[in-house]
Amino acid sequence: MSGHRPSTRQLAVRDAVFDLFRAFGTTTIFGNPGSTELPMFRDFPADFRYVLALQEVVAVGMADGYAQATRNAGLVNLHSATGLGHSLGAVFTAYKNQAPLVIIAGQQARSILPFEPFLYAERAAEFPRPYVKWACEPARAEDVPAAIARGYYTAMQPPRGPTFVSVPVDDWDRHCDPVEPRRLGTAVRGDPELLAEMAEALAACAQPAFVVGAAVARDDAWDEVIALAGRHRRGCGPPRIRVATASPRTTRCSEVFWPPTAKRSSPVSPGTT
Repeated sequence: MSGHRPSTRQLAVRDAVFDLFRAFGTTTIFGNPGSTELPMFRDFPADFRYVLALQEVVAVGMADGYAQATRNAGLVNLHSATGLGHSLGAVFTAYKNQAPLVIIAGQQARSILPFEPFLYAERAAEFPRPYVKWACEPARAEDVPAAIARGYYTAMQPPRGPTFVSVPVDDWDRHCDPVEPRRLGTAVRGDPELLAEMAEALAACAQPAFVVGAAVARDDAWDEVIALAGRHRRGCGPPRIRVATASPRTTRCSEVFWPPTAKRSSPVSPGTT
């Protein structure tokens, strides 16, 4: 699951998790906590920032935008089943946006889970599915850092998206071995043979048109698309590119034309050519 190595230097679960967050470059947490989340924030580190939302949808929405802007996973802190339930509409949107999020929700203490305590999460890892890439409630407190590390790695691997970890309230003060962060590869390359076929087809086109999706924005590939269109330009006119997305299920704009002065003769519905 992660770079776990037995160690004589044990840490509180809370400290091990914050060390991972630092290594991942994620020191901003968006949330709306309840009582089962409070031990996570005992002696809250000075180099972290907690952005409090008045409602869970807002917390997830802010983390979604933050993740897209920073190109790193957004951290979300919610309250057990109730808070997660309130947030599911925004979790769905983040899933469709392919926004990497690590959502951490509290759970009642392990010792009282057999008695179905008030506000506990029954089958917690199943609740946000299928709109998270991966979900887990670790079997032991000692496994919490490794589970959160896997949640981060899974969220960041294309296609990106939210992950979920449920953490019982009494886990944060337990001690565990530190988890060393791993280097994550996120590059996805096209098949060389298929790319060669596409190049041949483009070279044979008399008037090629380029219709691209939101992944161009996610991968910061706009300059490359313009260069590709320019290489295959026919005649004296500028290359024309249309960004077609599945609005409103993505935050990426649905009607962008290149060059900026390009005009369309008739309305075009989002997501069509």
